[in-house]
Amino acid sequence: MHRLLERQLRKRFAASPPTDERFSSFLVDIDTAYAANDTDHNLLERSIELASAELFERNERLARDLEAIQRLELELRQSDKLRAVGQLAAGIAHEINTPIQFVGDSVGFIGEAVRDLLELGQAGLALHDGLKARGIEAPELARVGAAAQTAGVGELSSDLAIALQQAAAGLGRISQIVQAMKQFGRPDQREKELADINRCILDTLTVTASEVRHVAVVVTELGELPLLACYPGDLGQVFLNLIVNAAHAVGKRFQPAGGLGEIRITTTATAEAVVVVIADNGSGMNREVQARIFEPFFTTKGVGRGTGQGLAISRSIVVDKHSGTLTFESTPSEGTRFLLTLPRASDDASSRVEASGA
Repeated sequence: MHRLLERQLRKRFAASPPTDERFSSFLVDIDTAYAANDTDHNLLERSIELASAELFERNERLARDLEAIQRLELELRQSDKLRAVGQLAAGIAHEINTPIQFVGDSVGFIGEAVRDLLELGQAGLALHDGLKARGIEAPELARVGAAAQTAGVGELSSDLAIALQQAAAGLGRISQIVQAMKQFGRPDQREKELADINRCILDTLTVTASEVRHVAVVVTELGELPLLACYPGDLGQVFLNLIVNAAHAVGKRFQPAGGLGEIRITTTATAEAVVVVIADNGSGMNREVQARIFEPFFTTKGVGRGTGQGLAISRSIVVDKHSGTLTFESTPSEGTRFLLTLPRASDDASSRVEASGA
């Protein structure tokens, strides 16, 4: 008999309940109804549990889908940014490169012409001195002597050599910057290609020089690396984000006192991966910031200086696009160290990339 029915019988009948056939049949009907109710209740609870589990699973799927959509949106936004940067860099590089070639050719020609003219001047001055030593006087000789004294031929020769050397060095620096912009700003790169990670880092340092030079000394310890199958333009964006963040952290700590911090970049290769370490002795991060730095749109920088997308995008590029890892260690007031690992492609994969014309 159902426990609820037994309880009701004990409550209603102090002594034993009636035993006649009609009452017993009535009790059987009630007991059956209680049992059916329990069955229905259990079925309902089970249905609710299943529905709750399904709803929870759907919520989990929606959360994953939402995260994937946000990541895709972030990547698309980054792709648009890289496309714009690439187009701008390509345009600037093209506009600068052509006149730089003209100037470089002209400086080379001027250098050769100056050397010839200086040699001619030295010969003329030697002739002047020789004729004057023999007692020969003429207006032309006096003119040569006056011009030589005015020009200061000896100092002029040295100064011109230095000026031409500096002009050539400056043109070389401009060409290096143009090349770095072309390498850094390549948009819409759909296939991996074999690239020199050290070269990518040096190109990024060239692009970020104006951001870094006033706050930090950059120390590079670049080891011998194999060519890596990767997306060089995307990795350049990762290196740029990490280096600029390091510059901001160093500037925050040292700039108020007018000092310079240090950014140290190290690369090594293992049998499985290429490892890049970008460390600084800047302001560091507390635990609360460390827990959130890879969140999209989270930033500790002032308005107009940071969007909170740099590290989230960097992690997506390293982890999702290159199957690598991006980790960090940070101590407040001591600095931050980012460790980036990029798996080396197999020989077959490298061969395929190389064969594709990368």
